[in-house]
Amino acid sequence: MNCIEARQHWNLYYDSEGDAELHFQISEHLAVCPDCAQWFTQQSRLEDTIKDKLGTLPANRELWDRVLVKAGLRQPARVRSWMWFAGVAASIAVVAALVLFWQGPSAHAADLSKLAASWHEKVLAGQEPEFRPVSESPDLEVEKYLRKHVTFPVRCPPRKDAGFAVDGAGICQLAGEPAAYLTGRVDEAPVSIFVLSGASLAAFPHQQQALRQEKTHHCREGAYQMVLALIDRNTVLVIGQTDADRLDRVLRAYGTYPGHQ
Repeated sequence: MNCIEARQHWNLYYDSEGDAELHFQISEHLAVCPDCAQWFTQQSRLEDTIKDKLGTLPANRELWDRVLVKAGLRQPARVRSWMWFAGVAASIAVVAALVLFWQGPSAHAADLSKLAASWHEKVLAGQEPEFRPVSESPDLEVEKYLRKHVTFPVRCPPRKDAGFAVDGAGICQLAGEPAAYLTGRVDEAPVSIFVLSGASLAAFPHQQQALRQEKTHHCREGAYQMVLALIDRNTVLVIGQTDADRLDRVLRAYGTYPGHQ
């Protein structure tokens, strides 16, 4: 299913109508298409908000009288016509304002860079990861652990020969989105890697827009360098207080070791 087909069936998907195969195809498409995932989320929020707003408006007798007149069930009362137009104008204004609000960028949109930096700070402050590998192949041990604890596909972590020595892993939430994290070191610098599903990028408009313009996004949050990219079906962010080139190398090494599916 492509983007046009998925969006054409949005109403059926939102209202839980249509057959199960259609819902399955749309869900599969949303899992690999961040643009459609964001579009579906915005449309659903707009629909829900409009329903909530219209449901809280007081009953408008003049508007109802006008409906009855148009249906031929009541004679027109011209003296009240101006009130009907005022009611319609107010309703249009409410809907237009809601559309503009949801289409425009949110001032309170989640920022993946800030959330990753905050979590990385916890690691530096001594917070223990949920899992620490003990074997001589820590990358494979961590991969096996993550595959059991996240619902989205993950790939093999960068190995030590890529410059990243993994020493822990765990599961967290970033703006309500499930994420896996890996802790380790590049040389002597602590570095964290955050892995989310590709579809979750829709929850972070700033980073989503950046990756539309460039394949790999570099940024800085406080003292930390960051590098971000979409790799296969994952959103991958690498953060640390070290050279951006070293972080790039770690990012490129994510999931490049076949045979561990």
